[in-house]
Amino acid sequence: MANREHPRNSRCSNESPQARRQAIVEITPLGWFISRTLLLAVVLLMLTSITSSAVNAAKPSFVSAVAEYAFSTASHEKPARAVSATDLSNAVATKSNVTTSTVTLGANLGDIPSYPRLAIFIDSATFKNTCVSFSNVVGKPPYLIACPQMAIALWQEAPSVMETSRSAVAMAAAKGRAVSGGDIAKSFANSRFHFVIAPTFKAGQGGEVTFISRLKMTSDSGSVTENVHVCVKFPTTEAGIPFQVHC
Repeated sequence: MANREHPRNSRCSNESPQARRQAIVEITPLGWFISRTLLLAVVLLMLTSITSSAVNAAKPSFVSAVAEYAFSTASHEKPARAVSATDLSNAVATKSNVTTSTVTLGANLGDIPSYPRLAIFIDSATFKNTCVSFSNVVGKPPYLIACPQMAIALWQEAPSVMETSRSAVAMAAAKGRAVSGGDIAKSFANSRFHFVIAPTFKAGQGGEVTFISRLKMTSDSGSVTENVHVCVKFPTTEAGIPFQVHC
């Protein structure tokens, strides 16, 4: 039996090499253009992602950079330890020398006895506060938190209480004796701060006094009035100094 060639094969076999080359030439430019366009799009997308990541990595916020620097300092000590107020102060000074920032450290670790591991930063351009919580656990990194409203209130009120308290101690020392409860009562007579319990200790006894004030706080969610308690430990000697303690 004679072999019969399939018509499609017959046409292909009858095509001249020149015709096949012409078909390839006609198809190739479109395919080349599409493939190159897709390749270019992928490359641009990759470059955009890399650039974005590099910018974000190269420009962290000043507060985050300071917190990470302080944490790194404490973690690389031998032995490693929790971040201290000195670590944080040094981190701020170091980063301020190499970065232009309007952010400053408002309250260092331990400045607010009721929040001993809280640091408050303030932006002098926007007057916004940023708070960072530092753990007492060695090796646990710090993290940004929403600023506790009471911590902000204490931070704002405590300096006035301490200034008047130091004035009372100084006036008593000028008379050659330690401060008494009566001296403190006189110093705060015209103050907006009131005593939870009026101080009655005698000179040389020392004592702890709790002051209270009402402070109106305004935030994005509205206004609220807080009862702010500030506690101060007064010295037993005329050369001693008062210091704030946890209430």
